[in-house]
Amino acid sequence: MGDILVIGSGLAGLTAARVLTQAGRRVRVLEAGQEVGGRVQSRTVDGFTLDAGYQVLFPAYPALRRHADLDALDLVTVPPAGVVRRGRRADVLGDPLRDPASLPSTLSTRALGLGDKLRVARLAARLRVPPPHALLAGPDETTEDYLRRQGFSDRALDHFFRPFFGGIFLQRDLSASARLFRYYFRMLMDGGAALPRAGIGALTRQLAQGLEVTAGVRVTRLTAHGSHVTAATSAGDLDARQVIVATDAQSAQALTGEPVSRGRLGSSYLYYAAPRPLDPQPRLLLNAEAGLINNAQWTSRLIPERAPAGQELLTVTVLHESLPGLPDLDDASLDARVRVELSQWYGEGVRELRTLHTEHIGFAQFPQPPEYAATLPGHATALPGVLLASEVTSMSSVQGAMESGEKAAAILLGDLAGMSRPRGA
Repeated sequence: MGDILVIGSGLAGLTAARVLTQAGRRVRVLEAGQEVGGRVQSRTVDGFTLDAGYQVLFPAYPALRRHADLDALDLVTVPPAGVVRRGRRADVLGDPLRDPASLPSTLSTRALGLGDKLRVARLAARLRVPPPHALLAGPDETTEDYLRRQGFSDRALDHFFRPFFGGIFLQRDLSASARLFRYYFRMLMDGGAALPRAGIGALTRQLAQGLEVTAGVRVTRLTAHGSHVTAATSAGDLDARQVIVATDAQSAQALTGEPVSRGRLGSSYLYYAAPRPLDPQPRLLLNAEAGLINNAQWTSRLIPERAPAGQELLTVTVLHESLPGLPDLDDASLDARVRVELSQWYGEGVRELRTLHTEHIGFAQFPQPPEYAATLPGHATALPGVLLASEVTSMSSVQGAMESGEKAAAILLGDLAGMSRPRGA
């Protein structure tokens, strides 16, 4: 009989397994898929490195800094600026201190008025004062209501905040918790955003090093016996003294019987190859107009290694909230509609794009409206010896998944400091 069984090799499961293994426990990780990483994976298509979605890391995340070797990930900093696209017009909005090249456009652009630029500076100064985790406490409201109370104009909301934070929350309506908005804003100030040069999958591969991970084994049922737990799997029954369920919320609900699912937000990603750069811009492209595209990036302009020599890679993000008919929309039709929007940016040059892959992620996050934290499940389940480790116990992010894995491990180890660490710290 094994010591501890971890079901799921996403960020939560791998982090829990690392903490427990480092503490001397015998841990086995089971993964239903063929690769570790859950939603945090990369693949190679025709020599291009494609992440499963547009996934960036916030290096300031405390849990990430505790468990990942950021130097070994060879992080490439994403420029602290966005390009507001309105048809052929492109206005750069950035942090001139960290991205000096963005200064002329940031000062002159009419995409954001002078008053809004000053409000951004004032907001940044205010959010730098408290410890980051303290921003997740206190009264809550929607992000839109919070921004309007700070005096931001409709132009600022539509041209910047909706597309930029729409890519973070997977909702452009800014209905997500203002506490989370403040926390992410602070993370961006403290450490910016970055991409592993070799792809986001480098993170989960690093976390999995030294762990016993068995892929291609699905757990279908858990039975608690008091002294141990039996996991019925596609490879036969396995017994363990304790089990951590670190799957997606729906699978966790099926295995534990706990009502842990909190709904879902989805997104789709289209990856294009081009024989030449239609846009020299390495910065994130923000669609300020109505349409399917929320944001896009010429990934190869930032990380040339992501594309074969002489080729360029464009990644486009489509939020499912803008595609209510997605189940009835085939990939070719979605591609055609996205190309129509891209042609408003690049004209006839869009004909040169070759579609590499379309990725649909039905569950990319769970909705996080104001006061959502009060409804989050805990780590305990009704099954003796079975714990939950999932972003659904914290926040839908790298930080949320990793800190949930930490806390599940801390419970099994009796680590009071780990159990009492505030959310987001």
